[in-house]
Amino acid sequence: MVLFVLAAIFLKYMKNYRQCCFGEQWHRNVFLRTVLACTLLIPSFAVSANEVDSLRQVSLDSIIVLGVKYTNNQLKRPISATSVSQSEMQSAQLNTIKDFSAFVPNFIMIDRDTRLTSSVFVRGIGSLVNAPGVAMYVDGIPHFEKSSFDINLADVEKVEFLRGPQGTLYGRNALGGIILVHTKSPLKYQGSRVNLRFGSYNERYVLFSRSDKINDKLGYTVSADYNHYGGFIKNEHTGKKADGLDNASMNTRLEWRPQINLNLRLTNNFEYTEQGAFAYGDVNEKKNAVDSVSLDHGSKYRRKLYDSGFRVDYHNDLLWLYALTSFQWLDDRYDVDQDASPDDKYYAVQSETQRLVSQEINLKNLYSDVYSWHFGFFAFNHDINRSTDVWMNMTNPPYKLEKRYDDYNRGIAAYHQSTLKFGRLFTLEAGIRYDLEKANSVYREQKITNGTPVPVGDFDAPMTFSQWTPKMSLQYHFMRDGQFYVTVSKGYKTGGFNTVFDSEKDRSFGPESSWNYEIGGKSAFFENRLQTEFALFYIDLKNQQIRQLIPETGIRMVNAGKSANKGLELSVSANPWKNLHLSAAYGYTHAKFKEYSLYNSSTGVNDDFAGKFTPFVPRNTVSVGARYDFFFRRSALADKLSLSCNYKGLGTLYWNEKNDVAQPFYGLLNAQIAAVKKQIEVSLWGRNLTDTQYLGYYYEVSGRKLGKPSKPLSIGGSIAYRF
Repeated sequence: MVLFVLAAIFLKYMKNYRQCCFGEQWHRNVFLRTVLACTLLIPSFAVSANEVDSLRQVSLDSIIVLGVKYTNNQLKRPISATSVSQSEMQSAQLNTIKDFSAFVPNFIMIDRDTRLTSSVFVRGIGSLVNAPGVAMYVDGIPHFEKSSFDINLADVEKVEFLRGPQGTLYGRNALGGIILVHTKSPLKYQGSRVNLRFGSYNERYVLFSRSDKINDKLGYTVSADYNHYGGFIKNEHTGKKADGLDNASMNTRLEWRPQINLNLRLTNNFEYTEQGAFAYGDVNEKKNAVDSVSLDHGSKYRRKLYDSGFRVDYHNDLLWLYALTSFQWLDDRYDVDQDASPDDKYYAVQSETQRLVSQEINLKNLYSDVYSWHFGFFAFNHDINRSTDVWMNMTNPPYKLEKRYDDYNRGIAAYHQSTLKFGRLFTLEAGIRYDLEKANSVYREQKITNGTPVPVGDFDAPMTFSQWTPKMSLQYHFMRDGQFYVTVSKGYKTGGFNTVFDSEKDRSFGPESSWNYEIGGKSAFFENRLQTEFALFYIDLKNQQIRQLIPETGIRMVNAGKSANKGLELSVSANPWKNLHLSAAYGYTHAKFKEYSLYNSSTGVNDDFAGKFTPFVPRNTVSVGARYDFFFRRSALADKLSLSCNYKGLGTLYWNEKNDVAQPFYGLLNAQIAAVKKQIEVSLWGRNLTDTQYLGYYYEVSGRKLGKPSKPLSIGGSIAYRF
C-alpha cells in the first residue's frame, strides 16, 4: 500500500497537485481494499504554485511534532499531560519507558520480569496480562501489546504522557491514557554522535547516530545501539546471574519535503533482546526482601521487534490531511522455570508471533478563529500465533502439554471532534468515536505421554466488540497561557481470549469500559519561566478485567469487578534564572473495588473484595528534580558543567486483592555530573544512591511467596562525542 501512496503523491507533485490517479489492479485482500477505498474518499485539496506563495507559510515542523490530534502547546490542551524532552531525559537518566515510573504522576511500569511482562498502570488503570489499559504510539505507529512497550529511547525528541481516557481520538485500550514517543526529524536536527556508557554490574552501552540533509528538502537518520547488562541477581543453583540483558537496535528515518506544505516520512525500527527471565525467589516478609533465587532451569526471554511507518502530511490554507500506514512484526520466546525452585518439577516455553497492519487517515481544518473540526478513520488487522509447551516432570509418568492458538483481531473505527470558541474566554470541545472489532481464536491442545499424543480439547471462538466513546471538554481561558477545564470522557479496553482456562466459559473475556470526570488547570508566568498544572479526577470502571490465578497452570482474565478510582495530579516547572531548572510532580490515586468476588477452592465460598484497594497501583507517586549549569568562558577543562539530581518515590502498593501484602512507600535518588568541552561531554552518574531495598514484584503460588529483588546502587560514567 505504501507504494501506491508514493506513486499517487509523485504524480500529484509532478502535475502541480491537480490530479491523482491509482492503478486499476489491487490486492485481493478485502481488508486492504477497504482501506484503499476509504483513502480514495478523501478529496485532494490542490493549490497552484502561486497559491502556495499566498499561504501563511507555516512550516510543517510547527504542527506535526505531536501530531494532528492535539496542539503542540501543552498549556492549551484540556488534558493532564507530562512532556519530557531529550535533555530532561538525560539529566534524570530516563533511558527506557520503565524509567518513567513515578517520574510521571500516577504512572508506573511494573518491573515484573522481562520486557514481555512490562505492565503499565496510569491512574490505577492497567493490566498485568493480555491487552494493556494504556495505549502507546511511536511516531504514530500503534503498539497494541505491552510486550512491545518496553523499548530503548534513542534519537528521541520527546516523550509525552496523556493521562485519562483518550478513546475518542485513539480508540481501543486508551482507557488510562496514552504514551507518545516522538523521534527527531533530520530536516530539523543534523549531526553525528557517539555515546558510550559503562557502569556497575558490567553495564555497557554504545550508540552511533547520524542525521543529515542531502538537500533542503530531503534528510535521513541512521542510528544503532547496543546495551549489555551483566545482572545483579545470582542463581544459587547455577552460580550465574539470572537477570542479564543484551539488547541491540537499529533505526532509520527518511524524510522528504518537496514543498513547504507537503511532508513524507518513512521510518524503520528493529530491536533484538535476549534477557534473563523469571528471577524470582522466596520473600523474607520481615525484611520485605528476597532471600535468594535458585532455579534448575535456565529461564530466558528473546524478542525480535520490527515496525515501519509511512506518513504523509499535506496542508493548504484551509485543511490538513494526515495519513499513516504502519506495520509491526513481533517474534518472541519465553522459557521459564515455573516452579521457581532447584527441583525439576515443571517448566514452560511460550512462543509468539504477531503481525499488525494499520491505516489511519485524518482530515482537519486550519486557521479557524471560531470553529474547528476533525475527522478520522482507523483500520487494523492483528494476527497472533501462540504456542505453549509445558513439561510436567513431577508426575508419574511425566507428560507434556502442547497448546496452540491461532488468533486474529480486525477492526475499523471512525471518529469526529469539533472545537467551538466563544470569544476569548471559553472553548467547547466535543467528539465521538465508534469502534467495531471482530476477533477469533482457534485453539488446539494435546497431551503427550511416553511419546504418544492424546487430544485434550479444541475450539473455534469468534467474538465481536463495538463501542461508542464520546468526550467533551469546556475550557475557561483566564490568561494567554492559563486555563481551567472540565472534561467528561469514556474509555474502552477490548476483550480477548485467555491462554489459560479451566472451563468453557473462561475461554474469553469481554470489554472493559470507564467514565472519567476531570477538573484541571494550567498556567504559565514570568514569560513561561514558571509553569504549573493540576488535575482532579474520578473514574468509574465497569466490567473490569481481573486476573485470576489457576494453581500450577497460569493466569486467566475474567470480567469480575467494578472499581472507583479518584485522585489528583500536581506538577510545577521553574527556571528562576538561566542556570537553574527545578521541577516537582505529585500524583495520588485512591483505587478501590466496588464489586468483586472470587470463588475460593480451598474454602468452597466466594471471597468478597469490595472495598479493597486495587493491586499494583501505588497510592502516591513523587518526583523532585533540579539541574544547575555552570558556564566557563576561558576554562581549559570545560565550557559547561551541569549538576543534576532527581528523587522519585512511590507507595503504598498492594500486591493482591486481599491487601494483606504491600510494598510501603520508598524513594530512589539519582544524580549526575556532566562536563562539556566543545563537542565532547563526559559524565559521572549514580542510581539508587541510598541503596534502597524494595520488592520489584510479588506473587503467591502453591503456598509460596515469591518476589523479585530491587535494583541496588549502581554507579558509572558516560562519554558522548558530537560532530
